[in-house]
Amino acid sequence: MENADPVISNEKCAACMYLRKKCAANCQLAPYFPSDRTEDFQNVYQLFGVSNIINMLNSVDDDDEQKGKMAESLILEAKIRKENPVYGCLAIERKLRLAIQETEKELEIVQKTNAFYKEMAKSQMQK
Repeated sequence: MENADPVISNEKCAACMYLRKKCAANCQLAPYFPSDRTEDFQNVYQLFGVSNIINMLNSVDDDDEQKGKMAESLILEAKIRKENPVYGCLAIERKLRLAIQETEKELEIVQKTNAFYKEMAKSQMQK
């Protein structure tokens, strides 16, 4: 019966595969970059580097859930930065802010139109 945990199995984690080194049983990156997440690790590695990845993972509490969330944040940031190398997450934030502003303007127009028709209905009822 094969164990899926990359720390215990003989299978290298994505970090060790990419760096072409032996994956130790206590590999700090193995829980967050299993062998099937090679592309994710490559993106994160190219943006941050191994020592920064480890430092950021160590900067959060020794809670596995928190470290997992940190790893997912790093993966997301790296993926977005790869797609938009100049602005990264800022491009998405600006796009969403513009969409919010357009929606708010549209909502304002709908509210004014609604108020207009309510006044029209009121005046028709008073006649």
